[in-house]
Amino acid sequence: MTITKKLTTLSLALGALFLGACSDQASKQPLEEPSLIPLPKELSLTLGASYQLPKVIGFSTPDSEAHWADISSLLSTELGRITSLKVEQKQEGGEIRFVNNLEIKSPEGYTLVVSADGIEIQASTGLGFRHAVQTLAQLTDAEGRVHQAEIKDEPRFAYRGLMLDVSRHFMSTDFIIRLLDEMARYKLNRFHWHIVDGGGWRMQSDAYPLLTKKAAWRTERDWDKWWHGQDRQFVEEGTPGAYGGYYTKDDIRRVVAHASKLGITIIPEIELPGHSNEIAAAYPELFCLERWDKSVTDVCIGNEATFTFFERILDETMELFPSEYIHIGGDEAAMNHWGDCTKCRARMKAEGLKDLHELQSYMIKRIERFLLSRGRKLIGWDEILMGGLAPEATVMSWRGEAGGIEAAKSGHDVIMTPNGFLYLDYYQAIAEHQPRAIGGYVPLEKVYSYNPESSNLSAEEKKHVLGVQANLWTEYVESDAHAEYMYFPRALALAEIAWSPQEKRNYEDFRRRATKQTEALRARGVNAYPLNGIATEVSTDLDKQLTSLTLRAEQSDVEIRYTTDGSQPTAESKLYQSPITTADSALVVAKLFKNGMALDSVSLKYRIDYHKAIGKAIKYANQWNVRYPAAGEKTLIDGIRATPTYLDGMWLGFTEPLDVTIDLGETRELKHIFARFMQEREQWVYMPREVEVLVSQDGSKFESLGTLPTQTDEHNPRPVFEVFDFFPHTSARYIRMRAEIGRSAGHFIFLDEIVVH
Repeated sequence: MTITKKLTTLSLALGALFLGACSDQASKQPLEEPSLIPLPKELSLTLGASYQLPKVIGFSTPDSEAHWADISSLLSTELGRITSLKVEQKQEGGEIRFVNNLEIKSPEGYTLVVSADGIEIQASTGLGFRHAVQTLAQLTDAEGRVHQAEIKDEPRFAYRGLMLDVSRHFMSTDFIIRLLDEMARYKLNRFHWHIVDGGGWRMQSDAYPLLTKKAAWRTERDWDKWWHGQDRQFVEEGTPGAYGGYYTKDDIRRVVAHASKLGITIIPEIELPGHSNEIAAAYPELFCLERWDKSVTDVCIGNEATFTFFERILDETMELFPSEYIHIGGDEAAMNHWGDCTKCRARMKAEGLKDLHELQSYMIKRIERFLLSRGRKLIGWDEILMGGLAPEATVMSWRGEAGGIEAAKSGHDVIMTPNGFLYLDYYQAIAEHQPRAIGGYVPLEKVYSYNPESSNLSAEEKKHVLGVQANLWTEYVESDAHAEYMYFPRALALAEIAWSPQEKRNYEDFRRRATKQTEALRARGVNAYPLNGIATEVSTDLDKQLTSLTLRAEQSDVEIRYTTDGSQPTAESKLYQSPITTADSALVVAKLFKNGMALDSVSLKYRIDYHKAIGKAIKYANQWNVRYPAAGEKTLIDGIRATPTYLDGMWLGFTEPLDVTIDLGETRELKHIFARFMQEREQWVYMPREVEVLVSQDGSKFESLGTLPTQTDEHNPRPVFEVFDFFPHTSARYIRMRAEIGRSAGHFIFLDEIVVH
């Protein structure tokens, strides 16, 4: 990708520069630099120069192919939305000229030239012309001025997807139509419709009508109350107070037709063999217990009727969805009844299957053969690797990248969707001030930082990475507006990851463009998160004995003002321009300002410490859990605080009792000792029941400074951070901290630092 910006010099003698159809710029607002997302592969932009569209825009096409009706509609919609100008087709000429160019090899590639003489778009397919129209819309301002530019563009990846879960909470057809419109504007081209799951069956079926009559409606809207409650019951359609819904076949045809006009492919997901408890409410005979039970989530693989069911459902699905791929799920099967089921055991014996993973693999492979016989291909979550991967299956890697890397190395195609970067049901700002989410922390910058082509893959293996997808699970996303808030603007980062060349991506430049595009999203009614957060980064300098705090606003055109005494910043407070450093402690409070006014955003409060334990010796009586090693033994005394997510690799996790001893190297006066712990109930991370601190002069005989019980409600569904403070006012060389979780195996204690002053 190359980017060239040409400066246009205005002649003082003429007073203004006239270029063909360009109008007098002096009579209008200054032309702002465009904020193109995703960034084109090659862009040459003439700053300050534009082509002025007339009130009625004429366009011409090279032939009468059927796709021109859709492209004409798209052109009229997008330019009309921005400028209120009219668009009409002409036999030849016109301000916008579409030209076929078969030398453009990428089916989604295009060239776009905006000059003094008008606008010319070249492509070899309807997809390329569609993408060019979306770029043209981003180059056009409300006054009908189009930036003069030359663009040669094509996508990095063929697969650029968003997933929506409509099982936990049903989303309206109108919302999905609007979402598709936004996807097209940013060149996302795959909509993964997670249409059935344990929260409800959402697709009308002629072959199995009880699925929508008995499994699309439930007793409770609130996911926690329903899923974790005592009943977890479905009710029949028409029951007073029932919550749910489903899409008729006409609804689905409407969505598929609209997506087709936009150049978007819809990939449906029919989940199997797990996440299927909603089917048990309608057809319990397809399960090992042959009855509804809260523990029933997996269909019976030993029952031949199970395969008849899914083959008939998939036939109905394929009749509605023309996509090459069909997603079959394959994740998180509980396998809690297969081992005791006579039919499943008989199936395992007959097929020579040695364990339950191979039993699941048998079903996946058999379903793949069925799909291949219908001319379709199978996609599944990375659990389909267990027990042996189906021969031609494509893997969607969500549990990090490991599954995708394994699949690519074995010659299988892969779509990367790791939860630590691309799960949009995770919080995008500090949880305390955000709508309820599932947990985790994935702000815009974290999404943008992801590169789908792992360095662990060779050049040949990287060819198996078809693309990238972000997922929105909806346990706690109950409305269309909340879904928009979680998608945007993070979906903009996804769009650039998926389209623009990796070597040219730059977050600072993207941040400027994303700020403008977020404003545009909100102006057209999308409930986008307003980018009002402040990112933090802490570092320590052992030589200078300093701790530094770096701040970065999510928005690009604001100021950060801050204090270091805990008071609220004002417009007169210190302007943040460089990292804040301390040789001791500082309670930094920072806030965003624009044009001298504080933004309607929550202040950031962040304590930094260069404390007495940094860089000292530390001893662990019990090892941390290998799943959460953070930076190893120095984690708790490196001066670096973790971020608000258990996934950041900075929290040290223990399943054994915490028992650590710090050697300060000499006897020191101790005034304040504290540690911060995390609770993330959804991930089995809880506060310790109590924390004890002990001190010693010789490292063998310790005196307790007391024990503090947790003040955190263990039922709080949000991430919680609690500081345990001790004020010893004594002297000692050794400091010991102990904490027990007091829970069954598998539960965690998380902490990030033990601070000693």
